[in-house]
Amino acid sequence: HYFCVTLLLYRCGATLIHNKWLLTAAHCFKSPTDWAVSLGSVLRSGAGALVIPIQRVIIHPEFNGTRMDHDVALLELAVPAPMSYTIQTACLPSPVHSFLQNAECYIAGWGSMKEGGSLANLLQKAEVKIIEQADCQLSYGDALTQNMMCAGLMEGGRDTCLGDSGGPLTCRDLSGRWFIAGVTSWGHGCGRVGFPGVYTRVTSVRKWISKYLPF
Repeated sequence: HYFCVTLLLYRCGATLIHNKWLLTAAHCFKSPTDWAVSLGSVLRSGAGALVIPIQRVIIHPEFNGTRMDHDVALLELAVPAPMSYTIQTACLPSPVHSFLQNAECYIAGWGSMKEGGSLANLLQKAEVKIIEQADCQLSYGDALTQNMMCAGLMEGGRDTCLGDSGGPLTCRDLSGRWFIAGVTSWGHGCGRVGFPGVYTRVTSVRKWISKYLPF
Protein backbone atom coordinates (compact mmCIF):
# COMPACT_ATOMS: atom_id res chain seq x y z
CA HIS A 1 0.00 0.00 0.00
CA TYR A 2 2.52 2.55 -1.19
CA PHE A 3 -0.16 5.22 -1.63
CA CYS A 4 -0.38 5.52 2.18
CA VAL A 5 1.41 8.48 3.72
CA THR A 6 1.64 9.78 7.26
CA LEU A 7 1.01 13.39 8.28
CA LEU A 8 3.81 14.74 10.42
CA LEU A 9 2.91 16.60 13.63
CA TYR A 10 -0.44 14.81 13.93
CA ARG A 11 -1.71 11.26 14.32
CA CYS A 12 -3.33 10.89 10.94
CA GLY A 13 -2.85 9.21 7.60
CA ALA A 14 -3.64 10.26 4.04
CA THR A 15 -3.74 8.77 0.54
CA LEU A 16 -1.77 9.95 -2.47
CA ILE A 17 -4.31 10.36 -5.30
CA HIS A 18 -2.18 12.49 -7.66
CA ASN A 19 1.50 13.44 -7.64
CA LYS A 20 0.55 16.76 -6.02
CA TRP A 21 -2.61 15.89 -4.08
CA LEU A 22 -3.56 13.83 -1.02
CA LEU A 23 -6.96 12.82 0.33
CA THR A 24 -7.46 12.76 4.10
CA ALA A 25 -9.99 13.49 6.87
CA ALA A 26 -11.06 17.05 7.65
CA HIS A 27 -11.08 16.43 11.41
CA CYS A 28 -7.29 16.02 11.32
CA PHE A 29 -6.94 19.78 10.80
CA LYS A 30 -8.44 21.42 13.85
CA SER A 31 -5.58 23.88 14.29
CA PRO A 32 -3.43 25.71 11.71
CA THR A 33 0.22 24.73 11.64
CA ASP A 34 3.05 24.05 9.21
CA TRP A 35 2.12 20.62 7.87
CA ALA A 36 4.31 18.14 6.05
CA VAL A 37 3.86 14.58 4.84
CA SER A 38 6.16 11.58 4.94
CA LEU A 39 6.05 9.39 1.81
CA GLY A 40 7.69 6.18 0.65
CA SER A 41 8.31 4.49 4.00
CA VAL A 42 6.34 1.85 5.91
CA LEU A 43 7.74 3.27 9.15
CA ARG A 44 5.84 5.97 11.02
CA SER A 45 9.17 7.29 12.27
CA GLY A 46 9.83 8.17 8.63
CA ALA A 47 13.17 6.38 8.32
CA GLY A 48 14.15 6.54 4.67
CA ALA A 49 11.07 8.60 3.80
CA LEU A 50 10.66 11.60 1.57
CA VAL A 51 9.25 14.58 3.48
CA ILE A 52 7.32 17.20 1.49
CA PRO A 53 5.66 20.31 2.98
CA ILE A 54 1.94 20.85 2.44
CA GLN A 55 1.18 24.01 0.51
CA ARG A 56 -2.58 24.12 1.00
CA VAL A 57 -5.28 22.40 3.08
CA ILE A 58 -8.78 22.43 1.55
CA ILE A 59 -11.51 21.25 3.92
CA HIS A 60 -14.86 20.23 2.44
CA PRO A 61 -17.18 23.26 2.79
CA GLU A 62 -19.96 21.10 4.26
CA PHE A 63 -17.76 19.41 6.87
CA ASN A 64 -19.62 19.16 10.16
CA GLY A 65 -17.26 18.51 13.05
CA THR A 66 -20.09 17.47 15.35
CA ARG A 67 -21.77 14.96 13.05
CA MET A 68 -18.54 14.17 11.16
CA ASP A 69 -20.45 14.52 7.89
CA HIS A 70 -18.32 15.28 4.79
CA ASP A 71 -15.22 14.48 6.87
CA VAL A 72 -12.76 14.93 4.03
CA ALA A 73 -9.96 17.29 3.03
CA LEU A 74 -7.56 17.72 0.13
CA LEU A 75 -3.88 18.48 0.70
CA GLU A 76 -1.80 20.12 -1.99
CA LEU A 77 1.91 19.33 -1.85
CA ALA A 78 4.45 22.13 -2.25
CA VAL A 79 6.22 20.08 -4.94
CA PRO A 80 5.05 17.01 -6.88
CA ALA A 81 5.90 13.64 -5.33
CA PRO A 82 8.20 11.59 -7.58
CA MET A 83 6.52 8.31 -8.51
CA SER A 84 8.59 5.22 -7.67
CA TYR A 85 8.24 1.64 -6.46
CA THR A 86 7.49 2.96 -2.95
CA ILE A 87 5.51 6.09 -3.90
CA GLN A 88 2.38 5.42 -5.96
CA THR A 89 -1.12 6.82 -6.33
CA ALA A 90 -4.45 5.14 -5.60
CA CYS A 91 -7.24 5.37 -8.20
CA LEU A 92 -10.23 7.61 -7.58
CA PRO A 93 -13.64 6.11 -8.34
CA SER A 94 -16.19 7.90 -10.51
CA PRO A 95 -19.21 9.37 -8.65
CA VAL A 96 -21.30 6.38 -9.80
CA HIS A 97 -18.71 3.68 -9.09
CA SER A 98 -20.26 0.76 -7.21
CA PHE A 99 -18.16 -1.14 -4.68
CA LEU A 100 -19.39 -4.72 -4.43
CA GLN A 101 -19.97 -6.20 -0.99
CA ASN A 102 -17.75 -9.18 -1.71
CA ALA A 103 -14.93 -7.00 -3.08
CA GLU A 104 -11.41 -7.48 -1.72
CA CYS A 105 -10.94 -4.43 0.52
CA TYR A 106 -8.21 -3.33 2.90
CA ILE A 107 -7.69 -0.70 5.55
CA ALA A 108 -4.21 0.56 6.34
CA GLY A 109 -2.51 2.91 8.76
CA TRP A 110 -0.11 3.48 11.62
CA GLY A 111 -2.85 3.69 14.27
CA SER A 112 -3.28 1.71 17.48
CA MET A 113 -3.57 -2.05 17.01
CA LYS A 114 -6.11 -2.29 19.82
CA GLU A 115 -8.42 0.08 21.67
CA GLY A 116 -6.32 2.09 24.11
CA GLY A 117 -3.07 0.82 22.59
CA SER A 118 -0.10 2.81 21.36
CA LEU A 119 0.51 3.78 17.74
CA ALA A 120 2.22 1.28 15.44
CA ASN A 121 5.60 2.22 13.94
CA LEU A 122 5.22 -0.23 11.04
CA LEU A 123 2.39 0.33 8.54
CA GLN A 124 -0.41 -2.15 9.27
CA LYS A 125 -3.11 -3.44 6.93
CA ALA A 126 -6.13 -5.68 7.38
CA GLU A 127 -8.69 -7.17 5.04
CA VAL A 128 -12.25 -6.01 5.73
CA LYS A 129 -15.70 -6.31 4.22
CA ILE A 130 -17.98 -3.49 3.10
CA ILE A 131 -21.02 -3.56 5.40
CA GLU A 132 -24.51 -3.03 3.97
CA GLN A 133 -25.71 0.49 4.77
CA ALA A 134 -28.94 -0.84 6.32
CA ASP A 135 -26.99 -3.19 8.61
CA CYS A 136 -24.68 -0.40 9.72
CA GLN A 137 -27.68 1.87 10.32
CA LEU A 138 -28.86 -0.64 12.93
CA SER A 139 -25.62 0.01 14.83
CA TYR A 140 -25.30 3.77 14.41
CA GLY A 141 -28.84 5.00 13.67
CA ASP A 142 -29.18 8.59 12.48
CA ALA A 143 -25.48 9.27 13.11
CA LEU A 144 -24.78 7.47 9.83
CA THR A 145 -25.45 9.69 6.80
CA GLN A 146 -25.49 8.79 3.11
CA ASN A 147 -22.03 10.37 2.82
CA MET A 148 -20.66 7.66 5.10
CA MET A 149 -20.04 3.95 4.62
CA CYS A 150 -19.08 1.15 6.98
CA ALA A 151 -16.42 -1.52 6.66
CA GLY A 152 -14.97 -4.15 8.94
CA LEU A 153 -16.48 -7.28 10.45
CA MET A 154 -19.77 -7.20 12.34
CA GLU A 155 -18.31 -9.82 14.67
CA GLY A 156 -15.53 -7.33 15.49
CA GLY A 157 -11.78 -7.79 15.59
CA ARG A 158 -10.63 -5.93 12.46
CA ASP A 159 -11.00 -2.18 12.44
CA THR A 160 -9.29 1.15 12.14
CA CYS A 161 -8.39 2.83 15.43
CA LEU A 162 -6.89 5.98 16.93
CA GLY A 163 -4.19 7.28 14.60
CA ASP A 164 -5.68 5.77 11.43
CA SER A 165 -7.92 8.77 10.66
CA GLY A 166 -7.59 10.10 7.13
CA GLY A 167 -6.13 6.86 5.81
CA PRO A 168 -7.65 4.75 3.06
CA LEU A 169 -10.23 2.04 2.68
CA THR A 170 -9.22 0.60 -0.70
CA CYS A 171 -10.95 -2.05 -2.79
CA ARG A 172 -9.75 -3.99 -5.80
CA ASP A 173 -12.05 -3.99 -8.82
CA LEU A 174 -12.43 -6.76 -11.40
CA SER A 175 -9.58 -5.31 -13.49
CA GLY A 176 -7.22 -5.66 -10.51
CA ARG A 177 -6.85 -1.92 -9.91
CA TRP A 178 -7.08 -0.48 -6.39
CA PHE A 179 -9.68 2.23 -5.86
CA ILE A 180 -10.10 4.34 -2.75
CA ALA A 181 -13.63 3.68 -1.48
CA GLY A 182 -13.48 5.48 1.85
CA VAL A 183 -11.52 7.83 4.10
CA THR A 184 -11.12 6.64 7.70
CA SER A 185 -13.36 8.88 9.81
CA TRP A 186 -14.88 7.57 13.07
CA GLY A 187 -16.42 4.64 14.93
CA HIS A 188 -17.55 3.37 18.32
CA GLY A 189 -14.36 2.11 19.92
CA CYS A 190 -12.06 -0.13 17.87
CA GLY A 191 -13.02 -3.57 16.61
CA ARG A 192 -16.08 -3.85 18.85
CA VAL A 193 -18.76 -6.42 18.02
CA GLY A 194 -21.58 -4.81 16.04
CA PHE A 195 -19.76 -1.50 15.53
CA PRO A 196 -17.71 -1.48 12.32
CA GLY A 197 -15.54 1.48 11.29
CA VAL A 198 -17.16 4.45 9.57
CA TYR A 199 -15.60 6.02 6.49
CA THR A 200 -16.34 9.07 4.35
CA ARG A 201 -17.80 7.70 1.12
CA VAL A 202 -15.46 8.88 -1.66
CA THR A 203 -18.10 8.62 -4.40
CA SER A 204 -20.20 11.15 -2.42
CA VAL A 205 -17.41 13.76 -2.49
CA ARG A 206 -15.96 12.89 -5.91
CA LYS A 207 -17.49 15.90 -7.69
CA TRP A 208 -16.04 18.21 -5.04
CA ILE A 209 -12.60 16.61 -5.53
CA SER A 210 -12.92 17.25 -9.28
CA LYS A 211 -13.06 21.00 -8.63
CA TYR A 212 -9.39 20.90 -7.66
CA LEU A 213 -7.92 17.92 -9.47
CA PRO A 214 -7.39 17.92 -13.24
CA PHE A 215 -9.32 14.67 -13.71
